[in-house]
Amino acid sequence: MNSNLRLVILLTILISISAFSYFIFFNDTEREEDAIENEVQPNTTLPSTSTTLKPESTTSTSTITSTSTTTTTSTTVPPKQTAIYATTKEINNSKKISYDYLKGGCKEDPKEDIEEEWLLPDELFIFNEEKINFSLKLDSSLGLNVECLGKLVPSILNDSRGWIKVTDKEFQLVSNTESEFEFIFASPEKTDELCYPLETNGIYSCRNEQQIVINYFRWVNGAIDFGSDMETYRLYLINHEVGHILGWSHVGCPEEDALAPVMMQQSKSTMGCIPYGWPIYEIIEKEFGIDTDSLLPESDQDS
Repeated sequence: MNSNLRLVILLTILISISAFSYFIFFNDTEREEDAIENEVQPNTTLPSTSTTLKPESTTSTSTITSTSTTTTTSTTVPPKQTAIYATTKEINNSKKISYDYLKGGCKEDPKEDIEEEWLLPDELFIFNEEKINFSLKLDSSLGLNVECLGKLVPSILNDSRGWIKVTDKEFQLVSNTESEFEFIFASPEKTDELCYPLETNGIYSCRNEQQIVINYFRWVNGAIDFGSDMETYRLYLINHEVGHILGWSHVGCPEEDALAPVMMQQSKSTMGCIPYGWPIYEIIEKEFGIDTDSLLPESDQDS
C-alpha cells in the first residue's frame, strides 16, 4: 500500500470520528434544552368546589388555556356557580319557623269600618344602629293582620337560615321615621303605583329604592312552580326582596334538581331547580368564600 492511499484512509477515519463526536455533543445539548423548557411550563390545577347535601351530585369544571411564545399554562377553574341539594325531609323542615303563621299568611276577614288608608303595627322597637331597622305598613283594604305581619317578617329575617347569617346584624321593626327600608303590603293596583317606573303589571312584587312592595296577589296565590306550597313561596318572597335591599342581584338555576337560589326570579320559573326560600347560597358564599354568582342580569323586579 503506497503512502498516498494510507493518507487517504487516515483522513477518512479522522473525519468520521469528528462527525460522530459532533453528533453526540449537540444531540445531548438539545435534550438538555428540551428538559429545561419542560420545567418552565407550569400546569396549575384549581380544584372545582361542589357543595351538596346529596352525595351523588357532581359539578363540572371548565378549562382555560393560554399560550405564549415561551410557555403554555393550562388552568382548571371552579364552575361559575355551585349547586346545593336537599332531601324532601330537609325541604319540608325548611318551612318551619318560630312564628307559626307562615301557612296562613296572616290572613283575616277584611274590616269595612277602617278609615285609614294604611295600617301600622303597634309593637315597635327604638332605632338601634347596631341592628338593621325596617318599618312596615299595610294597605287597609286587604284582609291581612298588620300585627301578625309585624311578627312574621322579623321571624323570617332573623331565622338562623336567613339573612342574619349574612349580615351578622339582627333585623328589627321600628317606626317609618327611623327605618332604613320599608315593607309595604299593597293591592295589585297600589303595587303598580308604588313600583313605578318598574312594570309589575298587577302580578309582581318589587324593590323600588328603599321600599319593598309585596303584591297581595302574590302573597295569597304564590307562583306556578311552587304549586300549593305557600310557606316556601312566602319565605322566598320576603327573602328575595330583602336580598335586593342588601345589594344582591338576580341569579339563575345552577343545575337541574338543585335548590333554587333565593335571588332567582322564582315567581317566573325555577328553571329546573327545586323552589326554595332561604338565602343558602349567599350564606355559603359569605362563610366559605364560594362564588355563587351566575350570568343573569340584575333586576329590581321580583317576577
